[in-house]
Amino acid sequence: MTSLLYSKYWPYFLKCAPLGIFAIFAGAVMLVGRQLEVENVYIRYALACVLVQSIGIALMTLALFGGKALALRRNAQRKREVDRISEQMARFVQSGEGGAGLIAEAARYPAAFLAVWEDSVHRVKGSARRRVCDLLLSSGLGPQLQTQVGDSNPGRALRAIALLRQINDASSLEAIERALEHPSETVRASAYIALVSNGSAEQQRRVFDQLPRLPFWLRVVLFQQIRDDSPTLRSYVTRAFQSSDSSMILAALEYILSRQRMQMAGSIVRVATSAEVEVRIKLFKTLPLLIAEEDLGTLVATGLSDPDWRVRAMAARACGALRLSALIPMLAERFGTCTHAVEATHLAQALAALQGDALRRLQAFTVSDSDMKRAIAAEVLERNLLRAPEAVG
Repeated sequence: MTSLLYSKYWPYFLKCAPLGIFAIFAGAVMLVGRQLEVENVYIRYALACVLVQSIGIALMTLALFGGKALALRRNAQRKREVDRISEQMARFVQSGEGGAGLIAEAARYPAAFLAVWEDSVHRVKGSARRRVCDLLLSSGLGPQLQTQVGDSNPGRALRAIALLRQINDASSLEAIERALEHPSETVRASAYIALVSNGSAEQQRRVFDQLPRLPFWLRVVLFQQIRDDSPTLRSYVTRAFQSSDSSMILAALEYILSRQRMQMAGSIVRVATSAEVEVRIKLFKTLPLLIAEEDLGTLVATGLSDPDWRVRAMAARACGALRLSALIPMLAERFGTCTHAVEATHLAQALAALQGDALRRLQAFTVSDSDMKRAIAAEVLERNLLRAPEAVG
């Protein structure tokens, strides 16, 4: 039934099923009606309709009771199988003995064996875990799981991926890589996560190249799975900043922001002057976490001169975080000319973070002709005073 549910023929079945059921019902009514010895034709077919409905309900009730009884019997049998295999698996984990018996059980009861194996591989560590993983390969169920990765049933494909990523051998990873073409988005996401966590350098590179085209939620999940020491990751970030693909640059910047760790970036002056405003905004937002070849003061000055106020706001934020005191005059000048409240707030906060002469310049704006600037300057100074009263003097 599940195979039909996830097959390409399911929509056609949904369209044809009601008509087919009605045709069967009408045919049964006609057949029963001909067998009844009632002179009035209306009464005869009315009785036939009631009889067919009653028989149908009775048969469905019997089927439900029978199915429930069969399910209970199968569950009891499955529990006995799992208990028996669990005992053998426990001995195998402890001493390494009984592998042949477990392989025989896997051939007879593959579902129960996989359930016990999955529980065991999550519980044991070290050499015992490697032994358990090798057991699945020896059982002959590995190829079966690799085939299930492409199953039209997403639940079956997801379970196959979850089990194969525990084995982590080359053939299993190749099977998982094929799941990147699966029609289900959930299955593809699971394959991306498995490959970025355990895949080869080439497989990781394929995932990184797909990052700009993936949904935002999946990129966030993948960023948490990537190892910081991955050479493929460092190569991707470097390539991203040299690329002309703005989506690739944004994906790299999103990764750095999500991890909040310093990252080598190489030359980024071309990114700072990108034609895409979103790239420039995110670059200056990320700048305190980047180790760039260019002078940071020059880069921030470029951002403070940007025509878009959002870029200038992020550049001011970076200036305060990086403590670039040489840009105090430029920050004060921009604060005096800005017209957007958010930009003014970031500029004021940057001046407050730089202390000293920057604070005195900010205090001068408390008597500004602009109500917005007076309010922002006073609020930022008050917060700075409450946070570090010894810094004011």
